[in-house]
Amino acid sequence: MVDTHSSVSDLQQIANLYKQVDNYLETQWEKEQLADNSSSNVNDATNRKRIINDQVYFVLAWGQLEADIQEACRSVIQDGQSHCDPHIRRIWTLYDLNDRRFRFEQQLSLVLERGSMYWSKTLNYYQIRNQVAHGNLRAERIDVSETIEEFFRIQSSLARD
Repeated sequence: MVDTHSSVSDLQQIANLYKQVDNYLETQWEKEQLADNSSSNVNDATNRKRIINDQVYFVLAWGQLEADIQEACRSVIQDGQSHCDPHIRRIWTLYDLNDRRFRFEQQLSLVLERGSMYWSKTLNYYQIRNQVAHGNLRAERIDVSETIEEFFRIQSSLARD
């Protein structure tokens, strides 16, 4: 079982480390901008590093959110499967997190209200995660600091029973 407090702590640590690395890359980029011999190729290379860095940390942070969503989903399912009413308990036997056909969208619908703002945002982040994790890197930067703040808000709104 995943300790959700650990996920939150890990997410904050990821946010802190991202900021350190991004600040370093920003400083490098600024130095290159000020250098007399700086070429646009060097600036482009450093900017590309920042874009890739954003995506690396985005996927890492997403993993923390996804683990928390799965843990919340597991908790909701276990509560339903142990319900005192046999009719309710029987309905919950339909859910199995180990079933590959149990899609992320279905899991999300058990812990966030379908169609809600956080449900929609999480699905959007999931699409970005899939794009990046499957090798289709984005051309633009991701505001990882803001995204992680949004992940914290999503985590705090997850149903757990």
